[in-house]
Amino acid sequence: MKERALQLLRVIEADIADNRLILPSLPEVAVRVRQLIANPDCNISVLERQISKDAAMTARLLKVANSSIMSRGNKVTSLRHAILNLGFDLVGSLVTQMAILQTMRKSRDEARLEGFVAGSLRVSTLSYSIAAQFDHLDPELASLGGLLHDIGKLPLREYLYSNPDFSMDERLQFELILHPYTGAILLKHWGMADALIQVAFYHERILRDSPGELPDYTDVVIVANLMHYGIERGRYSRYKNQLIPALEKCIHHDQLSTLEGSIEERMEMALVLIES
Repeated sequence: MKERALQLLRVIEADIADNRLILPSLPEVAVRVRQLIANPDCNISVLERQISKDAAMTARLLKVANSSIMSRGNKVTSLRHAILNLGFDLVGSLVTQMAILQTMRKSRDEARLEGFVAGSLRVSTLSYSIAAQFDHLDPELASLGGLLHDIGKLPLREYLYSNPDFSMDERLQFELILHPYTGAILLKHWGMADALIQVAFYHERILRDSPGELPDYTDVVIVANLMHYGIERGRYSRYKNQLIPALEKCIHHDQLSTLEGSIEERMEMALVLIES
């Protein structure tokens, strides 16, 4: 099955190169906001003007700014005030995450999509909380990595389900094997950071041992994924009696209570992002 899957991957890569398979694009507002924030000369007026072009995104940023975790009891009534409260980096992360969630919702299978989005948000939240324990990691980048780790499943599902030659079992097997590859291809297409491309590509390599004693972003997402699914049963149960390097680097017993509190706070923000 793995050899057949890799043959299929070569076909998919050729179809992308020849524009027979069109990868989804991020909404223009997210692309532009990311570009603006990357510019050290960006000012709040330009950023406010760009975000305000998307009414739904503006409304959600205001909801996040007024959530109990962010508002500190002070009512936020304008987009400018929300940007000032949240800061450029968090605004950029939230706009990107909202745009990606919007892209996710274009899938044809609504039932599976609901579970996919919920799982992605949970892994994103866990990734943020784990990364926040380490000074060398950016929790917002880790959060985005958690949200995007399985993103390759979406274009792959569209491709597989449009081909009547595959059985349901074959589609599921191909999706499991190939989604890290298609995820890396999609994130490169979106111009995402190399660290996020690596997360998509390597997150299913549970026994991966990254260089050095401290975790990288892929380690964080591997651990977040294991925490979400568990290793006592199910897809990752075969690893329950093995030494997992990422787990050794990321989790210490004295961190668990801190993690639980930060996870609950972060989930409040995540729930705002998926409200319609």
